[in-house]
Amino acid sequence: MIEHYKPQFAHKDWIDNQDRVQAGGTNGINDRFHQLEKEFARLADMHLNPLIDGLGTTRFISLIPALTAYEVNGVTNSWTQGVDQVEKPTNVAAARGFMSISLPDNAHVTSLKVTGENKSERGVLTVALKGRQIANEDGGAVPLIETHEVGTATLPTADAKITNSTHRYFLTVEVVDAADVVVRVLCVQLTYQ
Repeated sequence: MIEHYKPQFAHKDWIDNQDRVQAGGTNGINDRFHQLEKEFARLADMHLNPLIDGLGTTRFISLIPALTAYEVNGVTNSWTQGVDQVEKPTNVAAARGFMSISLPDNAHVTSLKVTGENKSERGVLTVALKGRQIANEDGGAVPLIETHEVGTATLPTADAKITNSTHRYFLTVEVVDAADVVVRVLCVQLTYQ
C-alpha cells in the first residue's frame, strides 16, 4: 500500500530588512532549493511512480470453474464438478452452470481464454463473462466477452469495463448439442488492465 503523502519541506519566510538572502549557507537559497529537490524526488519515488507503474499493467485471473447449475426451459443439466475441473456427463447433450466473479473496479477486460477439451463436432461450448445491474433494473445480463474456443484467447468486441458500483459480474459455462462426447473445462482465464 502506498502511504499518505506528508510534506517534509516547509519554507521559512525571510523578513524584509532583517534577513540577507544569500546563495550559500544553511538558510541560503541553494540549500532551500535542494530541500525542494529532495521533496519532489521523495514524492515521485514513494507516491507518484508506484501509481504510474500500476497503470496499464496486464493482470490475469485464472479460475477453476466451480459451477452452480441453472434451469433453461424447465430443464436443469448440470456439469459434473471435479476438484479442479468440470465435465459434461456423458448421458446428456447439454450442461449449464454459472459462478460469481469479482474483478477490480474500473478494470478493462482484454481477453478470455478457456482450457479443456470439446470433442464434439457440432456441440457448442460457450463461456461468457456477463454483467447485470445490481438491482436488476436493466433488461437482463449482458455479455462483456464470450468465447466458443478452447485454448485460444478471445478479445472483447467492445469495451469490457468493470463497474462494481452499479453492476455485478458472473461467468456462464454451457455446452449444447454434445451428446455422448467428452466436454471438459479446466480453467477460465481473464486478462485485464
